[in-house]
Amino acid sequence: MTPKKTVDYLIIGQGLAGSLLGWRLIQQHHTVLIVDPCLKQTASRTAAGLINPITGKRLVKAPNTENQLLTARKLYKQLADFFGRPFFYEKDQIRLFQSEDEINQWNKRKSQADYRPFLAKRFSTSEKHGLKMAPLGGFEQKQCGYLDTVALLDHLRHFFLDQQCFINQHMDLDDLKISPAFIEWQGHLAKKVIFCDGHHLRHNKWFSWLPLQPVQGEILTLQSEQPVFDEIVQFGNWLLPLSNGTLKLGASWQWQPLDEKPNEKTSAELLARFYQHFPKFNSTQLLDVNVGIRPGTRDKHPFLGTHPTFSQLTVFNGFGSKGSLLIPWYSNCFLRHLTEAETLPQTVDIHRYKNDYFTG
Repeated sequence: MTPKKTVDYLIIGQGLAGSLLGWRLIQQHHTVLIVDPCLKQTASRTAAGLINPITGKRLVKAPNTENQLLTARKLYKQLADFFGRPFFYEKDQIRLFQSEDEINQWNKRKSQADYRPFLAKRFSTSEKHGLKMAPLGGFEQKQCGYLDTVALLDHLRHFFLDQQCFINQHMDLDDLKISPAFIEWQGHLAKKVIFCDGHHLRHNKWFSWLPLQPVQGEILTLQSEQPVFDEIVQFGNWLLPLSNGTLKLGASWQWQPLDEKPNEKTSAELLARFYQHFPKFNSTQLLDVNVGIRPGTRDKHPFLGTHPTFSQLTVFNGFGSKGSLLIPWYSNCFLRHLTEAETLPQTVDIHRYKNDYFTG
């Protein structure tokens, strides 16, 4: 049993956001207590952990992508060195053109200097893995990869347990008592609380005013008897080859209901698209279906910042489907905000929504 503690930060949620932020705080000699119910199906544990710098129909590279990639690689290397095993795997990616407009966008991006490090050659359908339903061909992408989120979260949980700063428990927000100097929870005291609990933020009485847009998604785990290829494939959905013939196929987007239950129709649609594009894998076995609810946001930017009324309450949330890339960078930003009062980027500071959504 964890003894009663007085800590700098009480972190609610041990998904990727809470874990990486907790790790950074501990490395800077701050004290934390992390509370999480250890559910099997969460957004972070369901996610394939893909890192893909160029996304969308318009093949957009978000501002600051280069720095975010550099920070992610550095942090995941630090964690690999500490735990003695890798978690992030660099992998090339191929993307199949879905329209003539995408081809035009690719030609445009190839002429832009800041996109060239991420875009490689174009190819025809016949050149790649016997693709059947991709008459327009596709192109190769560089600087992609995936994070083994389950392994990383498991290792970090054991680390937090060894540090005696982890409690396996559901957090009832009514148990949080706010005073001017401290937050009190079941006898533990903290200077600040950080909510990193994903889509559960919509039920948070202090932060439910933020325009969270949760989306449920399914990811299938497949086993192939055929030799699999090396690259990640984007074809409207995505396919991630792992070891020993294992494949991850995803992902669906479902706004209602948000019940975290597999949907037979959704799984069938994913498999149909997979077999359509990869007919040689028609004997592939379905091993598992995982469901998670992504904590998306209205403007596609995460939520970082301090409650407008209660300065002891903070949030680090809303990373949607890009957490593996974004969280390393923004956890560093939030660390400096918490410990050095450094100003947050306006694009992620929750005060961007204060005038329109906060009612007190």
